[in-house]
Amino acid sequence: MTRKKMSFAGPWITDKEVAYVTDAVKNGWYENYVGYTRKLEQTVCDYLGVKYSIATHCCTNALHLACCAIGLKEGDEVIVTDHSWAATAHTIAYTGATCVFVDILESTLCIDPEAIKKAITPKTKAIMLVHNFGVPAEMDEILAIAKKHGLYVIEDAAPALSSEYKGQKCGTFGDIACFSFQGAKIAVTGEGGILVTNNPKLYERAKLYANMGRTDRMGPFWCDEIGYQYTISNLSASLALAQVERVEELKAKKRQIHQWYCSRLENHPKIQMVKEPEYSSANYCYPSLFLAEDTKTSRDEILAKFRELNIHGRPGFPQMSRFPMYEQRFENPVAKRMDLYGLVLPSAADLTEEDANFICDVLLELI
Repeated sequence: MTRKKMSFAGPWITDKEVAYVTDAVKNGWYENYVGYTRKLEQTVCDYLGVKYSIATHCCTNALHLACCAIGLKEGDEVIVTDHSWAATAHTIAYTGATCVFVDILESTLCIDPEAIKKAITPKTKAIMLVHNFGVPAEMDEILAIAKKHGLYVIEDAAPALSSEYKGQKCGTFGDIACFSFQGAKIAVTGEGGILVTNNPKLYERAKLYANMGRTDRMGPFWCDEIGYQYTISNLSASLALAQVERVEELKAKKRQIHQWYCSRLENHPKIQMVKEPEYSSANYCYPSLFLAEDTKTSRDEILAKFRELNIHGRPGFPQMSRFPMYEQRFENPVAKRMDLYGLVLPSAADLTEEDANFICDVLLELI
């Protein structure tokens, strides 16, 4: 008997989402063409406790807007984690600025503050951190470093909506932050993202770039700068709105799945689970772990066996500093270890405890 697919990620859709999307399809046009977009932006602001937001077609767009808003240009350097989806680095490179990749903490997979200190040069303009897999970065230390050196802080909070650091929501610490609503995130709309900030100047700059640089200063459709068409559709926003309104419920489900795994795996000598610090609250968007280097079965062989059994796991991200278009200034051994021995387990919303136990059984047998 073929088991159901245990997906890496996937949404939890209820009647609320169906009702909002149906209404957007029927009524979200003409004078209502941005109704759900504005509701989404305001709801995210209210939830996070920030002043400004811009909903975008995807989080990559939002990150690019953030880089443009702080004025990144050729000759600038940005210190960035060496373990993330490529968009984190690419959006810096779009501006002509240089990515300086640094290592991550073994405990959280987030950027290492000590590594940041070693990478600062006179050209450094910003720090781009990631709340990796929904686990919060060490914001107190990062903000102290940024303040000392006069650096901007961009939070790539793509997978971290609802995560908290010392009781404060991720995405509310730096100068500007971005979240994703891509289909594998905690709150989804297929593709989508949102930029948030408390800085009115950065908000106005980002809003200008998001709308083609259009000002109408000399008449309709007049543009004063080269901009981009990065805004979200009203239809997509309707689905995102329903998901954001349920985000605490979605977080609770993710945390439950993570706990199912921890109850079986966290004390195994060949497994090191990535867990939140005691002063943080992760949404555990993607449950992740390190395998011991001397594990009987290699990480890639484990993933191959998973696929045979309809289990959709993932490896850790490759080091972005090894990509041919970038420079590797630092070896970043923890990021390298995650590249080689990192494993990310399924966490789709339809996962059951029986599914999690089956995945654990297979993994434990293989290692």
